[in-house]
Amino acid sequence: MPLPDPLPSRFTASLVATVHCTVEHSLLDGDRAEVEQPDVAFEAHVEDGSVRVVGFPEIEAEVETAISRIRTTVSVEGTPAGTHDAATGHVEAEATLSFDPSSFLASTSRVQVRLSSDDRIKDPKATGDALDGGDDRVVLVGEGTFEGGSLDGGRLGLVLECRIDALG
Repeated sequence: MPLPDPLPSRFTASLVATVHCTVEHSLLDGDRAEVEQPDVAFEAHVEDGSVRVVGFPEIEAEVETAISRIRTTVSVEGTPAGTHDAATGHVEAEATLSFDPSSFLASTSRVQVRLSSDDRIKDPKATGDALDGGDDRVVLVGEGTFEGGSLDGGRLGLVLECRIDALG
């Protein structure tokens, strides 16, 4: 879907993303777990340079730990907000994620991550890509350190490869 170029200063984007999540922690089998979740649908409201992300769903994944295989629910706390620069297509947003394991042997961990279309993270496939009128994609990348819970001190690498499904 070709987007208008330049993009308007106010729009709602219906997005479909593939989420790549890498967690590094000594609790995990091999000290690392990778989860990929395709077809995650949500919206971004852009108005005069600000961005709000709404409707980001919970993601469930099973990871192998030193204890056992544990199902974990990852959710976004609150409404992530950030900026969109119409001139460059740069997008940036901050989000707090909660990792809630189903096992009574593990406890919930949180991580704050700044996602950006201009950054790179350790994972070689994780380079951001700005939103512009010539493309219907934006790639946001970010890293963070877990605070509290079973993953305390561990690292998170997050990549959202987003396709704009509709622009309103």
